[in-house]
Amino acid sequence: MDYKSFRTRLTALTGRQPADIDALTEALAMIIHDSAADLDSIAIPTFGTFVPLKHREEVRTDFSTGKRMLVPPEITLEFKPGAMLLKRLRNE
Repeated sequence: MDYKSFRTRLTALTGRQPADIDALTEALAMIIHDSAADLDSIAIPTFGTFVPLKHREEVRTDFSTGKRMLVPPEITLEFKPGAMLLKRLRNE
């Protein structure tokens, strides 16, 4: 599902204006971004939990050139689905 269809579906389900949906979606993305940057987990009841994982910086070798490069640290999000979400997905 792309963002346009997500927004259209959410607009129909909530009865809100597309501009409101855009603002709410942007606010949710900012909350998740800021919490992940602080390495805080984000739990959404009945949906699941976003857990940030910090990977250390490391030196890797580029196979095509043979040069060694320093890769900066990064934070990735891992999603752990909640029990209710799994139950609903299994029933459908």
